[in-house]
Amino acid sequence: MSALRVTDPPSGGGLALKSDGGALVLCGGKAFCSGAGHATRALVTATTPTGVQMLIIAIEHGTRVCPSPISLAGMRAAATGGMDLSGLNVAPDALLGGEGDYLREPVFSAGAWRSSAAALGGLSALVNIHRQDLLGRGRAQNPHQSARFGQLVIAHETARLWLEQAAVRGCLEDDSPEAIVAYINLSRLAVEAACLDAMRLTQRSLGLSAFIAGHPAERICRDLATYLRQPAPDETLTNAAAYYCRPRPPQFP
Repeated sequence: MSALRVTDPPSGGGLALKSDGGALVLCGGKAFCSGAGHATRALVTATTPTGVQMLIIAIEHGTRVCPSPISLAGMRAAATGGMDLSGLNVAPDALLGGEGDYLREPVFSAGAWRSSAAALGGLSALVNIHRQDLLGRGRAQNPHQSARFGQLVIAHETARLWLEQAAVRGCLEDDSPEAIVAYINLSRLAVEAACLDAMRLTQRSLGLSAFIAGHPAERICRDLATYLRQPAPDETLTNAAAYYCRPRPPQFP
């Protein structure tokens, strides 16, 4: 099992790669590590005296997990926790790419389409749960329920179309880095908005059932609401808007 871990603890003590007598050694740790104590391979970022380096490290199962006072409302099955990686020796062949490659554009920002794809998966599951609940209760023909379900389908298709284009542009990289990043940033926010609409519509239609622990809609909404908290949404929106709002705007979309 492998995992991606790039978030440094908010209180400091982020992961650093240091030289100790010619050997490479890690110091510090990572926060919000999915699969903490379970994943035995991790792709991490570590600071060096001159930049940021990606590397792949091996971790013994069940070790190096830090007690955390944070308990997330959603994504509990992800076994998220902190990891203390201090003292791990790093072999030269564990280095992935060169310093600065992790933050290189457009790959760094364009990779957000993959997170949006995961969110779209949650949205798709919510559409199915919503439909099955209405059919099971004989409420599918109620005009108010039909209207909400129709809006839910619109939200899903809107997210899917944005994501489809974002994936193509992010993978082909057939435009300028600025254009690719701006479009994918907008697609990320479009998917987020569609998911938030979907949760509101589902909770309105299913009523109290959508808030009962153990109900599929309750779990999906809880997990999705947590997962959608991706970093810097306001900055993402304003930067993308600035790209398209210029004296000679580029072709859009």
